[in-house]
Amino acid sequence: MAKGTVMDEVSILKFFETGPIEKAETLYNIIAEKMRERVSARAQDGGESAMRGSIRKRQARTNPEAPREEGTSSLTA
Repeated sequence: MAKGTVMDEVSILKFFETGPIEKAETLYNIIAEKMRERVSARAQDGGESAMRGSIRKRQARTNPEAPREEGTSSLTA
């Protein structure tokens, strides 16, 4: 991603965090509606993401070590 694009995105996020709530709310509603239109248009066109479904979160890694049984320790007190 180009540096200018990152700076633009940061400026937009700062506006939504610190700008006047009335303007931020209005812009948010406009953007949300445009995104809904894009998603529905993509679904109608049979786009790749519409066929994939929702994105799954990665599963948390499990500890590869098996739990120790009590009383089987090789060290004795």
